Amino acid sequence: MTPNLFLIEMYPTVSFSSEEVLGRILDVFESDEKLVPTHWGNDERIKVEYNRNEIIEKVKEGRITEIHLHRDKSIKYSGYFHVNLSNRSFLYFNFHKSLSKKHWSMVFEISDKISNIAKPRYGITNIFWPTTYPWNTENERNQIWMNLCSQPVPVEFLQNGPLGVGSRTYFSNDILELFGREYLKNSPGHVSELDWEGICMDVIEKPWEADSSELLNKWLQVMKYLETSGAIAVPKFSNNRMGATFSPSAAWQNYLNR
Repeated sequence: MTPNLFLIEMYPTVSFSSEEVLGRILDVFESDEKLVPTHWGNDERIKVEYNRNEIIEKVKEGRITEIHLHRDKSIKYSGYFHVNLSNRSFLYFNFHKSLSKKHWSMVFEISDKISNIAKPRYGITNIFWPTTYPWNTENERNQIWMNLCSQPVPVEFLQNGPLGVGSRTYFSNDILELFGREYLKNSPGHVSELDWEGICMDVIEKPWEADSSELLNKWLQVMKYLETSGAIAVPKFSNNRMGATFSPSAAWQNYLNR
C-alpha cells in the first residue's frame, strides 16, 4: 500500500508581496533541479512556462493576488499561495502519489523551509494513506478522521479552528496561544521549538519512515492528549460512515468573539 497524496498547507503570518520574501519562497523550489517549477499562473486555470523574473515583476506591479506553481516532470506537484497578508492568507502544495519513497522526506524538508519564511500561525504537512468508504472498522473510521483533520482548508479552519494535527504540525502566534507553549511541549508527539518562535510537532519522529498503522496509532495518542486542551474542533461522525462534520470548540468560539 502506498500513500494517495502528500500535502503542505499553511496559514502564513508573512506577506509575500516584497521581492525579498517572494524570492526566498521561489528559492525553496529552485534550489534543487528536481523541484524547479515547469509552469506558473495567477489562478488555477492558467499555466504558462515558469519564469521567476516575470512572477516578481507581476507582483511588483500589483497585478496578481495569487501565485500558482506546477511541476509536471518527476516529483510532480502543484500549489499556490496568496501574495498579500490577511486573515485568509493560505498556502497549499500537493505532491503526486507517484512520488518515490526515497523522496518522501523531501516533502517535510520543503515544508520546514517554507515555514521558516511563512512563519505559519497554523500549518500541516501530511502523508495521506488510502481510506475505505464507507468505513467498516474503528481503524478505518479513524484513518478518515485523521485525513480530515490534516486538511485545514479555510472553509473549515476559519469557522471551526484547528481540527487537530497531521503528520507534522506548526503552531505560532494566536494558535500557539490557544493551546499554550508548555502544553504542546508536553504532548506525546515529537516537539521542537523553532528559531522563529513557533513550534513544530510530529506525531512520530521521522513520520515519512512510519507505515500507515504506526502513524495512525501515534496520531490517536496525540489527539487524545490535545482533546484535553478544549481547543480542537469537535467531530461528529456521519451515520453513512463516509465522513464527519466539525463544530468549533468553546475556546475557538471565545477566540472569535473576543
